[in-house]
Amino acid sequence: MPAQADPHAISVLLTPNGRYAQHAAACMASLLRQSEARFDFVIASSENPAGFADRIRRSFAGNSRVSIEFRHFQVPADTHFPIVNNLSLDAYLRFWVHELLPGRSRAIYLDPDIIAIGPVDELWNTDLQGKVLGAVPIPNSIRVQQHGMPPGSKFFNSGVLLLDLEAWAARHYRDRCLEYLRQYPERALDADQDILNLVLIGDWLALDYKWNLINPFYRQSQALDLGMPQREVAAILADARMVHFNGSHKPWFYLDNHPRQRDYFRSLAETDWRDWRPADRTPINMVRKRLSRVLPPWMKNAGKVLLKRPS
Repeated sequence: MPAQADPHAISVLLTPNGRYAQHAAACMASLLRQSEARFDFVIASSENPAGFADRIRRSFAGNSRVSIEFRHFQVPADTHFPIVNNLSLDAYLRFWVHELLPGRSRAIYLDPDIIAIGPVDELWNTDLQGKVLGAVPIPNSIRVQQHGMPPGSKFFNSGVLLLDLEAWAARHYRDRCLEYLRQYPERALDADQDILNLVLIGDWLALDYKWNLINPFYRQSQALDLGMPQREVAAILADARMVHFNGSHKPWFYLDNHPRQRDYFRSLAETDWRDWRPADRTPINMVRKRLSRVLPPWMKNAGKVLLKRPS
């Protein structure tokens, strides 16, 4: 076991590139703020992490509850890794989770665009009931039909995974995922996520929605896509533990109106990026954002129509 690995710590894998390093740091800071546990962070990247490692180290220097390892991992050249929807090659690194986390028996994988708003201790101690991983289903996912999965199948979001690393290795899921990707690259509609779901059918545990609150839960216009009544959505939001800023709505865009945007900046303020400001935080956008908070919906919609109307 590496000297940095603490057998009593919560092991967390993040796979950011340089563009997402600050978001990974904010994610780490949020985990530490919400829990008294010790954390064993492994940060892997397909690019050399030396370009951002020092800033992450400075963010948590002196914190006795933190250990951090950086790993530069290059995927094999004999496989095509489709890059879609503004994702990066790093999305596929979780296939090598066992190699990236030697000496650990379990780990939590997190996308870097996630913020903890509650302690993750309960997630860490979840009984996987013999399954290789736990993940949160995407409510009413269209991917089940698109991929022709068995009726009643669930499709999970791969942004939060609780993994049994020994079972992952023993059941050869790295090789099985890579072989499936080689045979069916066209099925990687959301990169690794589709491959994981198609290979792991029947071998994953569905976790509560609170562990991975994706964007549609916070967007009234998308709530119908979830296929659940608003009352149920409200109850899930009230018990949220992990907020996932998936899709195009990101809290680091000043004009984004995600209700949990301030949680991101509160976490970022506890890192070496505390002085960072969004590029779109301009005087005119500051006025627009203030107005959007007070104007009624019909007036905001009318304004959008006027702005789009040709002169």
